[in-house]
Amino acid sequence: MSNQLPNRGPNRGPVSPRFLPPKPKPAAPVPPPRNPAVDEIIQMAGRLIAMMEQETALLEQMKVADVAEGQVEKDRLARSFEAKLRALAADKKAAEVAPAIRAEFRQVMDKFRAAMRANERSLRAAKDANERVVKAIVDAAQAQAAPRHAYSAAGTIGGSNGYDRVAPAPVALDRTL
Repeated sequence: MSNQLPNRGPNRGPVSPRFLPPKPKPAAPVPPPRNPAVDEIIQMAGRLIAMMEQETALLEQMKVADVAEGQVEKDRLARSFEAKLRALAADKKAAEVAPAIRAEFRQVMDKFRAAMRANERSLRAAKDANERVVKAIVDAAQAQAAPRHAYSAAGTIGGSNGYDRVAPAPVALDRTL
């Protein structure tokens, strides 16, 4: 048998395999259209996630003082992020985003929520630890200022003026998170 294909119809001679037309190459996938507002929110969420993860790590190491350095930027970015999310929710064109971009957006938002929960847990733990320390200090200060039940040289309890109790120092706690 020869290497030639059989006749392909009347008046057409045999066709050699090396002269067959080339198979069309598959077209490169067309990237879905991007929405600049969604892209900006995804980018901002990424920056906030990184900031919260860094803050959580510092809190876990009990480096509470180091956390304060990034608070102004974190607050500014969080407010801007919230405003962008509200604007996106009000945008009618947001519904026209391609499914791949929606999936990317959902994935980033899930990661953002997880980072936010971990950050909140770390902040609460640090706050609780600080409150326990402050309470221990206040209790120790109050114990030192407690009245003494001893007789003075004049025969009165607690000293020459009848008492030697010092008024406790005022202490205020900030209960905001």
